[in-house]
Amino acid sequence: MSSPATVIAAGGVVWRDGRDGREVLLVHRPRYDDWSLPKGKLTPHEHVLVAARREIEEETGQQVLIGPPLGIQRYDVRKNGGTVPKMVHYWSAELVGPEREFVPNDEVDKLEWLPIEGARRKLSYPRDVEIVDALARVTPVVSTLVLIRHAEAVKRKDWDGKDTNRPLTEVGHATAERLVEVLAAVGVNRIRSSDAERCISTISPYAAGIGRQIHLHPEISERGYESDPSALEGMAGHSWKPGKITVVCSHRPVLPALSKALGLKVGKFSPGAFLIAHQLEGGRLVYERFRAP
Repeated sequence: MSSPATVIAAGGVVWRDGRDGREVLLVHRPRYDDWSLPKGKLTPHEHVLVAARREIEEETGQQVLIGPPLGIQRYDVRKNGGTVPKMVHYWSAELVGPEREFVPNDEVDKLEWLPIEGARRKLSYPRDVEIVDALARVTPVVSTLVLIRHAEAVKRKDWDGKDTNRPLTEVGHATAERLVEVLAAVGVNRIRSSDAERCISTISPYAAGIGRQIHLHPEISERGYESDPSALEGMAGHSWKPGKITVVCSHRPVLPALSKALGLKVGKFSPGAFLIAHQLEGGRLVYERFRAP
């Protein structure tokens, strides 16, 4: 007999800085009469970061940006008369702008902002307390960087023009479109790219959506890197900016050296895959890696 499929869900700890310190937002679910953290199941083909933001905003009515990861919960739930494993991914979720009006519904009928200690006492599940406690370990964030390999491009052997003009495939363009919601979930507001068409096309849908210019860096293209590898050293200053969330798009042969230049761990990037790094006070980095959406 095959094992039941794991239910995947995502959510977060919504927080703000109040007069007397940090406050977090709890939700009351009338169906269970409990106080918990906002979360919910992924829809088919939905990226987990997008799901986290969507579920938080649907349950609380508040607009948030997804920050560093806080942990994963694993437990069993009832489904179709049996039990199935459930995995819930949590992130820090910073409130964007003023608190919005909340409209009670069948799923969540009450919200409450509480200081950390008050939230710890009110939460119905010890596992949620552990997630709230993790918030202090990953905030405040000084700067965030998303490093991405361009989406799938036409193969070199199938392209007769200049390599720098080699375009994305249909699959690559679809990945670029799906990246829009992913980059929006983390609030990317600065866009850097190799000057190759396949990199520009990977992030241009997002740039167009937020009305931002793509800043081109020939030194992180394959051609530019081959001609002067030392030019990568200047990318750290362009990429890490206090209070900013920057995406940088480059190429597989360049990414190992570029990662080092940016102070990041070196790893493999399949087409469209990306790394999110949060720089905390004191210089510590918190990483996450994701496959192409």
